[in-house]
Amino acid sequence: MTDETLSRPAPLIARTTAGAGHLAVFLAHWAGGHTVSSEELLRRIVKARAEAHTEKVEEHQREAKRAHRKATKLRRIAAEDGGLVPAAQSDLDQAEREVRRHQVALEALGDWEITDIDPGQVTHRRKRIAAARCTVLALPVAGVVVGSWLLDGVVLLVSTLGAVTACWARGNRAFELTTRPVPAELLADTARLALEATEENGEEALPVVDVGKWKRELMDHVEQAVAIAKHEGKGGVHAVELLHGLHKQGDFVGLTTATFPSKLRDAGIPTKVISVAGDKAIGVSYDELTKVLQRMPRLPAHLVPDLTAYPDLPSPERAASPE
Repeated sequence: MTDETLSRPAPLIARTTAGAGHLAVFLAHWAGGHTVSSEELLRRIVKARAEAHTEKVEEHQREAKRAHRKATKLRRIAAEDGGLVPAAQSDLDQAEREVRRHQVALEALGDWEITDIDPGQVTHRRKRIAAARCTVLALPVAGVVVGSWLLDGVVLLVSTLGAVTACWARGNRAFELTTRPVPAELLADTARLALEATEENGEEALPVVDVGKWKRELMDHVEQAVAIAKHEGKGGVHAVELLHGLHKQGDFVGLTTATFPSKLRDAGIPTKVISVAGDKAIGVSYDELTKVLQRMPRLPAHLVPDLTAYPDLPSPERAASPE
């Protein structure tokens, strides 16, 4: 046996060492939050902001409606009884102030828009993920240490044997260090977000999500609903009513009143706080939708009057032509 042969590591040790290296690299990649792409983190930040904005708007709407109902009730009592006692009059004044306050808040909130996001926020979110994952990795190690101290050293021996076995089983097969794909639901919820490459990090431009079938179906439903509302003398439709109509048809059942306004905006449908029958809430205005469509919203086919049923009526072209 030569000195060269003695200096070579045994095949078992070499395989175990290689497996330990691959496992260490993979765990570092996972624990550092690098399995989550920057695009996904950015989209999650945008989605969280949109949902927070929607929650604030709905909270002000609820409080405004509650105060409005209270004020209406007190006014009716005053009309029936010829006035209010001082305490009731004070309640009426307070309710009217609450209505005005929430209306001002709704106007200030307005329609949510995507603003520039500091890249540091994406880094901060990745660090939060890394901290949580490092905690998860530290728990088994802490368990082994506590178990060895409180119970017996056999716990440490068994744990070490298990780790060595895992390293040997992995061997020379390296892990593929990739990032997971962005969830389809998240892409749909943030489809209006256009991601561009920056010269600072040299990343490639991320593709903008194409307008899918669900967007066209949603646009058709909203267009017809707004056209019907205009036909009935209304200036638009509240988002809640649009969502109820979709749920009755069995469409978009996964959406709620909190997430639906952002879904409308993702489809390119303008939303704003509108007043319908005296109630203010987020909805789709006829005038704003007309600007987006660059034409008047169309009624459903069954509501369009059939001019062919009256063949004796002159057409505009025939009436305008000279005899």
